[in-house]
Amino acid sequence: MKQSFTLIVVALAVAGCASTKVEDTTPLNPTSVLKAEYAINGLYVPDYTGKQTVLTRESKRVIHEINTFDSWLMRWANSDKSRVFDSPKNKSYYIDYDDETYSECPMAGCDEVSFTDSIFEKDEDAEEYQTYEEVGCSVDLKENSFAVEKTGKSRIINGFDTEQYVVNWTTRYHDTTGAEDKNIVTFDFWTTAQNAKTKRALQVHEKFQDSYLKAIGDDNALMNLLGAQAYKAIAGFTGDISNEDNQFVGEIGQKLATIKGYPISVKLEWKQQLKACKTARKPVDYSAGLDEVGSQLLGGLMDKGKEMVMDHWRKDPVVRYVYEIKSVEMKDVRDSKFAVPKDFKLINRS
Repeated sequence: MKQSFTLIVVALAVAGCASTKVEDTTPLNPTSVLKAEYAINGLYVPDYTGKQTVLTRESKRVIHEINTFDSWLMRWANSDKSRVFDSPKNKSYYIDYDDETYSECPMAGCDEVSFTDSIFEKDEDAEEYQTYEEVGCSVDLKENSFAVEKTGKSRIINGFDTEQYVVNWTTRYHDTTGAEDKNIVTFDFWTTAQNAKTKRALQVHEKFQDSYLKAIGDDNALMNLLGAQAYKAIAGFTGDISNEDNQFVGEIGQKLATIKGYPISVKLEWKQQLKACKTARKPVDYSAGLDEVGSQLLGGLMDKGKEMVMDHWRKDPVVRYVYEIKSVEMKDVRDSKFAVPKDFKLINRS
């Protein structure tokens, strides 16, 4: 009996030690906290869903994403990662919670290939998308239209009263035979009127974007291509900062300026039909670069579907991206959330 009692005491002591958590006593500071969910699917990308938490202060940001792939063939790519931006130090940290590792890089990013690039990376012998000039095919632009419509529809999304705006961008090219290539890109926005919480959050986001642009200087391809004003206009278009104070210039900018409010839900769809230049253009092999994830299976399926890609509209869009904000608020957050966990291993520095 005495031995049994001793064993029970030892078991309880072990259980107590196992459940002990180190208390986080790092300072609390006001932080914009945005939580969202998203889904990506279509012909060009493997289907997956994700959950995102974005913590933003005036000079720091953390983007934490958990991605889950639909196909068992892609489950190896499931991930739980964060990227931390620290403007005063001009540093960013890529944190992998599954491997308990991290990389330290400049604010502009690490010199490493992204996950999407690595999946679809083509070798020198692989087929790539060919421009009209590369295939020696003459085409005329028949349509390049851009329209924004306020539909008058409304709905409640995650407690937000929203109204719908639809952006349509259509291009049509004809070859010398009259055959047509057509691309339609659609943005479906559901926006809500800014309230005190969203307005304060957007103000914090904009101050972070200013500190980010100051830190990276010319070390950013998008910044170099567009300039600071257009870069911030894109941030306003996607809802990261206020779209009222950051607009595109020109005719398209005037149309986008008619979209009012803070976007709670955004859906992007790209539909494509390729009929022009068929004799000159090679079918694109979208399975290239998937050698490590069952390329024989996927390659066989794509071989059967190449003509369908060239001749017909896909049942699903080429790419579909859906992003929905679940909540946005200002709250006190521990400083530890903006730091690499103590026991994580450094695997790269650039």
